[in-house]
Amino acid sequence: MGGVGKTTLAKLAYNDVRLEGHFDFKAWVCVSEEFDVIKITKTILDSIAGHIGDVNDLNMLQVKLKEKLLRKKFLFVLDDIWTENPSDWSLLRYPFEVGSPESKIIITTRNEVISTMMGTLPAYSLKELSDEACLRIFTQYALGTTDFSLHEHLKEIGEKIVKKCNGLPLAAEILGGLLRGKPNSNAWGGVLNSRVWDLPEEKSNILPALRVSYFFLPSHLKRCFAYCSVFPKDYEFLKEEIILLWMAEGLLQNNKKQMEDLGNEFFHDLKSSVGF
Repeated sequence: MGGVGKTTLAKLAYNDVRLEGHFDFKAWVCVSEEFDVIKITKTILDSIAGHIGDVNDLNMLQVKLKEKLLRKKFLFVLDDIWTENPSDWSLLRYPFEVGSPESKIIITTRNEVISTMMGTLPAYSLKELSDEACLRIFTQYALGTTDFSLHEHLKEIGEKIVKKCNGLPLAAEILGGLLRGKPNSNAWGGVLNSRVWDLPEEKSNILPALRVSYFFLPSHLKRCFAYCSVFPKDYEFLKEEIILLWMAEGLLQNNKKQMEDLGNEFFHDLKSSVGF
């Protein structure tokens, strides 16, 4: 399921301090729907060898990668894989085979067929969290604590909101961020009783919690968030870059604040409200 924590768990493993010095090379690639062998290979090469320029010849890229990986121990993460075509994986893995047998590749996917096709070990299947665990995440983001000891009047509403998360930590995080700084029953009740929850998920492929968080954004943040749809999925951008683009599009109009300061404020508001 989307939002169950596959990428988060992979990041914990990838960044574990106990791995420092254990591998010669590490690389992380966001693969997503399009399994582009050239793009993935270039991303790995950029990570382990520095920027390689505008080379787009797969054979040349794979030769360079083989040279770097020869008898080296590496850890690669291929995040969010969708392709079920075994030939895609066979083509990509060709340079990996010259590395040390102690090398590791972690993949994340929603599809068990893919994990079987690519894996040499049994898949680790994540399950939904308990309501209790989701509640701790939700309150941490909403109230800055893991319980309702200082906000007893919100406990019942909070527990009902968390049940709508269906055990997904991402949903609990997003909804908690949406209600951060709003410790009042009206705001929490508005989220709980929103009609947006009733929209069928299968028609939009969007988590209900994400739809709700967008619905409650103020109009100025909705415009800035919607502008980001011009970027492809998993595109990495700098905060300063997106703020300049917002400025160029006239999305940061305010007579009392500098546009750069306003952009920083909008960015952080989006980060806490919709997992920006």
